[in-house]
Amino acid sequence: MSAWPGSAHPMIRLLGECRIGSAGQPGRLVYRKSWALLAYLAIERTRVHRRSRIAAMLWPDLAHGAALTNLRQVLTDLNRAVVAAVGEGVLLIDRETVRLCPDASQGLFDIDLLEPALPAGVRPREWLEEAGELLEGAVPERCDEFSEWLPGARIWAQQRLLRALERARDDAAAAGNLDAAVNFARRQVTLDPWDEAQQRSLMRLYAHRGEPDMALDCYRLLERGLERELAVQPQAATRTLAMEIAQRRAHPAQQRGYGRARPAHAADKALRA
Repeated sequence: MSAWPGSAHPMIRLLGECRIGSAGQPGRLVYRKSWALLAYLAIERTRVHRRSRIAAMLWPDLAHGAALTNLRQVLTDLNRAVVAAVGEGVLLIDRETVRLCPDASQGLFDIDLLEPALPAGVRPREWLEEAGELLEGAVPERCDEFSEWLPGARIWAQQRLLRALERARDDAAAAGNLDAAVNFARRQVTLDPWDEAQQRSLMRLYAHRGEPDMALDCYRLLERGLERELAVQPQAATRTLAMEIAQRRAHPAQQRGYGRARPAHAADKALRA
């Protein structure tokens, strides 16, 4: 079973609020470590994992037998929810190992929608605008090895999510859909507020949409945040853009398109300036 290109939303969400199944009938995982294991198996999908190794990672403080008992409970919980949501053959469990079937699981997870080569239009707009941090609010406690693995996995997921948002933003701008482009740009800025290239893209989009005050508000928030958190000023390119928008707001006759939606090619070109 695959979630693309036919279905509108990923069946298993790991970015932001974790969820399994459809929005109308979400499944439920009893244990927090079920989510941790599912995320680990999804990201490390090309590998077969020994159950003894997983048990030691998730229950480092327990004796080997007790850790394996806990793992059996988590696998039962996880298998029940996965089968109910997407069917058999996705989660493969035997006496010694556990893994996700690479073919059967492809496209079921939201992280699969971050593939750079995915065709345009496959990523649902609503999902992209909601996607957040990997395992947000579902991180198990007292799992040192898993806690060492998670930051790298989160960086991997966020970088791919930011690139997916950038592609969606540029596609929306090229199609003349400035409202969608602004929403994608705002999500980028929320996820990575110190990336000034993305801040400038959002400022330009607001200006093109005829909202210079919103663009300048973005600049002022950035300026205050950089001063408070990093004790630095915005980059010269960001300061220059803010001054240009302020000048064009003060002299509407010189706006040359900032106060109205530009043609698709012009808006797209301006994003990359």
